[in-house]
Amino acid sequence: MDKSKIKNFIIVLLALVNLFLLFIVVSNGIEESRAKAYRLSGLEKVLADNGITLSTNVDIPESIPSLLSLKRDLKAEQKSLSALIGSCDVEDQGGNAYFYDGGNGQARSRGTGEFEVKLNAGVISKGKDPVAAAKMAMKKIGIECADIEPIVADNGSEVTVTLYCALGGTPVRNAQINFVFTGDNLLLITGTRPLELKNAVQSAESYPDGVTVLMNFLSSISQTGKVCSEINGLTIEYYMYSAVSGNCTLEPVWCIQTNAGTYYIDAATGKSETIQSAA
Repeated sequence: MDKSKIKNFIIVLLALVNLFLLFIVVSNGIEESRAKAYRLSGLEKVLADNGITLSTNVDIPESIPSLLSLKRDLKAEQKSLSALIGSCDVEDQGGNAYFYDGGNGQARSRGTGEFEVKLNAGVISKGKDPVAAAKMAMKKIGIECADIEPIVADNGSEVTVTLYCALGGTPVRNAQINFVFTGDNLLLITGTRPLELKNAVQSAESYPDGVTVLMNFLSSISQTGKVCSEINGLTIEYYMYSAVSGNCTLEPVWCIQTNAGTYYIDAATGKSETIQSAA
């Protein structure tokens, strides 16, 4: 057999191998899709048997973010605040609290992520859209804004916009920032933000999936006697815990929205006893 025939034979053989591998991948994908559909159908039936409807617009998240450890970075903190209040002097006030004095305002920040900024008039104006102005200020100080509906309160003399922080696209439910506009000026910013340095400390690969979480949720409300008839939202969020000043942990949680309130389940365990009502 000449070399050209051998070469053609090898090419055909490799093509057949690739087709075989592709067939296996496609088959596995189809089987996986069927298995997911079967589990979802079973979940919907169990919920229905217990008088609970899973809304058609609910998508069960397939990926869960890792548990994160965060640490304060004073240089990054000063840089981010300087973007808003201008080049500033820093004063260590003790207790892991720092005061920043800049040309456009002043700021105080603590090791728990809590901070306060007082801006001079004219730095940021409310314009026709206070939410857009608040998001612009949030971007200036390098904080990611979560895709959660802002809260706007207007008492006539002041407008307060509340935005939620996020990290890597995942909302941090208990990290909220308030932007207070007096007249046309943004004069005060207060709230809690995630710290700067992050490190994944636990992978989410072994975490229970959404079907398991919802089954645990059903078991929990059955045991506690709570009543709901519809699950209309299901998302993954972070909760921030700060046991030591200068350090904090972001733990992923399932946020289950029902017609009777909102509930949270620890994503790492999925255990029913970790449910906390936020209604």
